[in-house]
Amino acid sequence: MQHDILGKTIKQARINHNLSQEQFAEVINCSTRHLIAIENEYKKPGYWLLYRIIRELKISPHSIFYPEIAENLSEKDELIELIRLCDERTIRIILAAVKESLKLKD
Repeated sequence: MQHDILGKTIKQARINHNLSQEQFAEVINCSTRHLIAIENEYKKPGYWLLYRIIRELKISPHSIFYPEIAENLSEKDELIELIRLCDERTIRIILAAVKESLKLKD
């Protein structure tokens, strides 16, 4: 298992959210230097900081704690994981689309 999976995962999620290290450090209430250490120097965050990071960046805990599972998810499992990260409006849209797709199948 890669030792730097946590830092890489956090960094990629932060970049995907178009946040600079300075901006994200402010959001999660930690110093920029500490965030840099987590992303690039194998520094491990404490529980509450990790919790805030996962929640703010909408990172699937599986991708951190079980990366081997996250890499081998079926399409159905991947969809379920992604839906868990959606807000209520997006879930309603997805639900409506799935229901319509199933009607077409009949």
